[in-house]
Amino acid sequence: MVDLESLFSLFKREKEYLSYVTPATLRAYDKSWLAFKYHYGCVHVTPTQATVEAVMLSWLESGLAPGAANSYARSVNSFLSWLAEKRALPERFRLPLARRPQKVLRTYSDEDVARILAYAPASRVERRVLALLTLLVDTGCRINEALTLTRANCDFDNLLVTLYGKGRKERRVPISLACRRELFRHLTSHAHALVFCTRDGKRLSYDNIKRDFLAVLKGAGVEKTEASFHAFRRFFAKWYLKKGGNPIYLQFLLGHSTMDMTRRYVAEDAEDLRDAHQKLSPLEGLKRR
Repeated sequence: MVDLESLFSLFKREKEYLSYVTPATLRAYDKSWLAFKYHYGCVHVTPTQATVEAVMLSWLESGLAPGAANSYARSVNSFLSWLAEKRALPERFRLPLARRPQKVLRTYSDEDVARILAYAPASRVERRVLALLTLLVDTGCRINEALTLTRANCDFDNLLVTLYGKGRKERRVPISLACRRELFRHLTSHAHALVFCTRDGKRLSYDNIKRDFLAVLKGAGVEKTEASFHAFRRFFAKWYLKKGGNPIYLQFLLGHSTMDMTRRYVAEDAEDLRDAHQKLSPLEGLKRR
């Protein structure tokens, strides 16, 4: 018999203090653990592969969407792996992931992004949003990485910014001259440590910056796509590769630990495949000779 509740508390403390996971990740662990306990039953019963698989089935039968069930499963699997490493379980068990339809992740078109960046801001808030979007488009960074970027981590002389990604992993990524110009201009508007901050220098909340972003989208006449800010990350990845960028460099720029995650960002849609085919078709090549 194991006390899963106590072990989960220890797991969270280790993740927070030794692995430096973010508060958002800790909240995801808590939410997933609550969902697991509700369908698992007694937390003093030693898990088996059959009992953890039953939890996934119970989630799906209760009407939980496959994507949400998989999100819970990944967090719980992290805990189960930790239990196996600590020898609290006789072997490693895992919740299976639910199969879900593969769909192309939509992003903003080149024309959409050009229209957004050309939008004339009418207020300090809109100018801040445009400066933020400049960084997202130029580096493909995560919104959380942009909102935690500090003035001290902007190396304008060498065209580099230092970002802190998931697990507080640090990476230095290049910026363009155009991005440097916009960031420098934005930083002259305040004297606070955070690059993107409230009027009194505090960190911006995601909900507030998203609200301001949607207002800019409306003003620019661009329809919101999936995942709001994350769509710019996909836009950057696809643009980078279409222009001949190195996939290994792209993996580093995006802060991905594996190439599998990078591939998800650049899954080709029909338009991309059509354009590539026009350039690479043997028949077209022979006809042009």
